[in-house]
Amino acid sequence: MKALKRYVNIFKGVKLPWISMLVLLIVSVIEVTLGLASVELTASIIDASQSTIDAQKLIRYAVNLSLTVVATVLETYYGGLVDQKICAGVRVKVWDKLMRLPLCYYDTENPNDLVNRVTSDPGSASTYITVGISCITTVYAAVTAFTQLFTFHTGLATWSLLIIPATIGVGAVYSILSYHSSLLGARAYAKTTGYMNERVHNLRLIRALGTEGYEKGKSGPIFKRQYWTDLYSQSTVGYIAISIQILGCMALGISFVAGGKMVADGTLTVATLIVFYGFSSMVSIHMANLFMAVGSIIGANGSLKKVSQLLEHADETGGGETLEGEEDIVLENVTFAYKDDVPVLQDISCRLPRGKVTAIVGTNGAGKSTLMKLLERMYKPDSGRVLFGDRDVENFSLESWRRAMAIVAQDTPLISGTVRENLTYGLDREVDDEELMEAAKLANAYDFITATPGGLDADVGPGGTSFSGGQRQCLAIARAVVRAPKYLLLDEATSNLDAKCEDEVSTALDRLMEGRTTVMIAHSFRATLAADQVIVMDNGHIVGMGTPEELLRTNAYYQTFARRGDKEVV
Repeated sequence: MKALKRYVNIFKGVKLPWISMLVLLIVSVIEVTLGLASVELTASIIDASQSTIDAQKLIRYAVNLSLTVVATVLETYYGGLVDQKICAGVRVKVWDKLMRLPLCYYDTENPNDLVNRVTSDPGSASTYITVGISCITTVYAAVTAFTQLFTFHTGLATWSLLIIPATIGVGAVYSILSYHSSLLGARAYAKTTGYMNERVHNLRLIRALGTEGYEKGKSGPIFKRQYWTDLYSQSTVGYIAISIQILGCMALGISFVAGGKMVADGTLTVATLIVFYGFSSMVSIHMANLFMAVGSIIGANGSLKKVSQLLEHADETGGGETLEGEEDIVLENVTFAYKDDVPVLQDISCRLPRGKVTAIVGTNGAGKSTLMKLLERMYKPDSGRVLFGDRDVENFSLESWRRAMAIVAQDTPLISGTVRENLTYGLDREVDDEELMEAAKLANAYDFITATPGGLDADVGPGGTSFSGGQRQCLAIARAVVRAPKYLLLDEATSNLDAKCEDEVSTALDRLMEGRTTVMIAHSFRATLAADQVIVMDNGHIVGMGTPEELLRTNAYYQTFARRGDKEVV
């Protein structure tokens, strides 16, 4: 019951196509009814043919077949329509949920699995509805056909009951095979696509290091696993196809072995035997279809379990007041760890003064980027508080908090689209070309934007591949300028750039920082000289804090940092 409730929750908030579902059910019932009527007409025509052919019955039979074809076409159309509408609705719901999940959720999930949650898994959700409708019509067909069997001949109908346990056995085995096939298939597909995506993304590295042979050997077991999984899936389909043929043979055997003796005895007509066989075949087929449907639902459980778990996960909480004005940001005894591991930040306390520039330096793994994520409210402290002035930041809505900030990181991404779309990404207001070009000038992006064919409407390529690393950073800075943030977070924004690009980006950042509360992770001593305050971190602790001049006198790490980074400045 709990599992059923979990799956029902998948459809909450999804606009189901009730009218199309009703039409599908009606058309399916009509199609089954016409099929049963065709069997009866067959017997009637055979009996009549012993003396003379009844043209009226032949016409009725032809009309019945024509209507059956129409009903089958409508059933196929509405079945596909219902399936796709439900799939689209669930897909939108899952995608919307992914946009609202806290960042910590993505730390424990494989990105390729999450893509499957949106792309392929919603198809399993629609299976519940379409197969459910199929179950209703299948039960109706089987019960009606059984009723007709006993109407035509009670003795033969009793023998035909042997089909039921055989069909149940076939359906039970198919259900088990289908479930395992679905589960193994999902895992193998995720493994294969994950491997392929990563290798294609890093194809340049593979070529540069000459590891094509190594990757060929590594891909072998992955592709082999996919092969055996697909083969298992095909075997499951083959099993049910063969089983249906065997059940059909059983119906034929029961009808003609037991019925043939009755015909020889004169207690049963040939026409009655033929129509009885028709009904018994329909019973076996519809019974098999019923258990196939049950197997399909069970097979979908693996995918739906993942979808339901995703939908049940708590959203990122972001309600609260709108952030107004500017205040100091204060970290008060903040401790934080990822996934219950060793704390990355331990008892951090500091003040980030408004209107000032605070630089953070420290060794790799000191917790600098984690501190930035807490300031962005991507994560919450395990203990301690982050304050806006004297108020906990949890009092303010996430939307207004993040709109007050702009982030420029060393790997700030660009989205596929035009330069204009990237510069205005996330804004809820119209921005004219003049404002965009002014932002581009401040960010040292004006020259290369105007030199690029298309200008603001030039395509940046996937991830910004149409531009160099330095140009991408300048575009990210221009985007921050357009946002006009109150607070600016710079996460090593000039690292991994050559000297010329670093100078250009640094100049643009200096313009952007003017008059703004800025927190920056610095990888060079020169970058810290413009800071009003420098925080030195080591192994999750703050081990020094003050002006650059003060730390040069008092902090050993900062002294080493200065000598190593920019000896010419010292």
